[in-house]
Amino acid sequence: MVNVAIFASGSGTNFEEILKHVEDGSLPVHVSCLIVDKEKAFARQRARNHFIPEFYFDPKAYKNKAEYERAILEVLNDLNVDLIVLSGYMRFIGPVLLEAYPNKIMNLHPAYLPEFPGAHSIQDAYMAKVSQTGVTVHFVDEGVDSGPIIEQRRLKIDPSWDLETLESHVHALEYELFWQVIKKVAESMEGKRMKRALVSVSNKENLVPFVSGLINLGYEIISTGGTKRALEDAGLSVIGISEITNFPEIMDGRVKTLHPNVHGALLCVRDNPDHCKQIEELGIDFIDLVCVNLYPFKETVQKEGVSHAEIIENIDIGGPSMLRSASKNYQSIPVLCDPKDYDLVLDELREFGETRLETRERLAAKVFRHTARYDAMIADYLTKKVGEQFPESLTITFDKVQDLRYGENPHQKAAFYKGMNPKYSLANAKQLHGKELSYNNIQDGNAAIEILKDFEGQFAAVGLKHMNPCGVGIGESINAAWDKAYEADPVSIFGGIVALNAPVDVELAEKLSKIFLEIVIAPKFEQEALDILTKKKNIRLMELDTTLNANTALKYTNVNDGLLVQDMDTHSLKEEDLRCVTNRKPTQEEMKQLLFGWNMVKHVKSNAIVLVKDNMTIGVGAGQMNRVGAAKIAIEQAGDKAKGSVMASDAFFPMPDTVEEAVKAGVTAIIQPGGSIKDQLSIDVCNENGIAMVFTGVRHFKH
Repeated sequence: MVNVAIFASGSGTNFEEILKHVEDGSLPVHVSCLIVDKEKAFARQRARNHFIPEFYFDPKAYKNKAEYERAILEVLNDLNVDLIVLSGYMRFIGPVLLEAYPNKIMNLHPAYLPEFPGAHSIQDAYMAKVSQTGVTVHFVDEGVDSGPIIEQRRLKIDPSWDLETLESHVHALEYELFWQVIKKVAESMEGKRMKRALVSVSNKENLVPFVSGLINLGYEIISTGGTKRALEDAGLSVIGISEITNFPEIMDGRVKTLHPNVHGALLCVRDNPDHCKQIEELGIDFIDLVCVNLYPFKETVQKEGVSHAEIIENIDIGGPSMLRSASKNYQSIPVLCDPKDYDLVLDELREFGETRLETRERLAAKVFRHTARYDAMIADYLTKKVGEQFPESLTITFDKVQDLRYGENPHQKAAFYKGMNPKYSLANAKQLHGKELSYNNIQDGNAAIEILKDFEGQFAAVGLKHMNPCGVGIGESINAAWDKAYEADPVSIFGGIVALNAPVDVELAEKLSKIFLEIVIAPKFEQEALDILTKKKNIRLMELDTTLNANTALKYTNVNDGLLVQDMDTHSLKEEDLRCVTNRKPTQEEMKQLLFGWNMVKHVKSNAIVLVKDNMTIGVGAGQMNRVGAAKIAIEQAGDKAKGSVMASDAFFPMPDTVEEAVKAGVTAIIQPGGSIKDQLSIDVCNENGIAMVFTGVRHFKH
């Protein structure tokens, strides 16, 4: 048993707490003596009450600190003291004791070091009005509260607390923590057992260096299956899981870690005497670190030609169970599910002998995100398999692509996440040039590539600004399509987004380089085209296969504390779907333009009116509170080009005023859903002016 000397200067409340746990058996150390530097320290009486030898050393009775400490050291040597615990000892430890007890002098500090060192840390934290403080147990060195940290705990500060209340909460946390850390240090000194790490991973990235580091720090390694073989092949010593469970792996490895010898070792609350007694009686050894990542379910689902049986076999059961058990007990166990955290954990183990509580909390939070993501993917697969489109609960998961500089505005923080199958997504695009995409760039870029979906098999170019198309063109070549898109609105395209569904050649690159653009998205850029465009510092060039036929199944829109979910608007029309309601039917050319306009208007914010002519947009009226207002904007933008154009409306005309504006502008044909109780008024105006009008029976609201 480790012999401990307690050093104190005052009342000894922490000393009393330590003695309580020694006497009830939860802290198995022997308190050899109490050392005090103040004659009237009440801690002396506490020692007498518990029949602990106490010694008073008056610093003034010695010539210098070295003599003073040599006198103390003589007593410590006589009592065979192994460990010194400072419990409210208000005197710096000098070289004599530091040399005699290297990393064997523990101190309790009432703050979360390196925050608020010094003698008045609680008051300093209170005056600084911080939202949290804490408690630190550390080894003592020659500095002021600067030695290696053993363990820390955070304390959130209630703004209503006064200084006295804060002090009481900090002291309560001290009483809770200090004896537990003394116990850990004493156990380590006794060498009662080697620490154990359970390692079972599918992703073996940096596995061998990490496990080698653990072994060098004195850990035994427990492992399973392929992980065990990989470690043994690297020459590392590994204990098989069956040696821990005393039971073979069964059912092709389906059952191997689901055993009390594993989960008891992970879930035991180590400062709970009843838990520890049960562990001892059952002969279960603690597991002190867990490193687990899961079967590759996502990668399996995405494999070409994969069978349902193979997908089911890649649903991990034991892995999530171990991760969750260990993370529930993060107060004692660091849990890793991501190789990116290996170096952090090794660094802390080397520096402090333990991981910081704050680190264990962060790792546990990551684990529960990891298992939630995993379960969400499985639920999504099985839900789709049984044809449930809108189940009673919905869990969706996304992986972070990057942190963004800011959101829609500089005062908003933002990040970009991708879904589980981001083929037709900017998340899957390869950036060839330019600075990182912004929040607004991604929004606009996504809107632009959505428009391209409606032009499969045609050369199409989209110019877009603020989520609305400012110019869209189709042509016999991608160059011709761009010419039309640019001509549609050469003013608004400045600083806009361009999306193309064919490669960019030299000719097109020359044209694009003559104007300021934020982003160009295309399936490919010829090298000579890249050479031209990359001369422009601020343009972003994104390579994405915009020819994919990849309609997203569902669209998600967040509202306050809720989520709206709907099918994507992928509805398309053919000529035979239309119903002509006027005396004059559209010509073949008008019909072609009407269908083009209909494809376009569904991508414009409601209320929406689009004028098209010669396979390009010439006027776009977006997001207006009334339909005639949108029409006036589109007509004004088109100018003289409006004559001979066709008009598309995303919803019906409640009044004939929009048709009357179309008449004035020289529009020759109109496509709209129909369905207003006043449809006949609009039909009459068309008939009076020789305009053809067709009804779709479908609307295209976009909010």
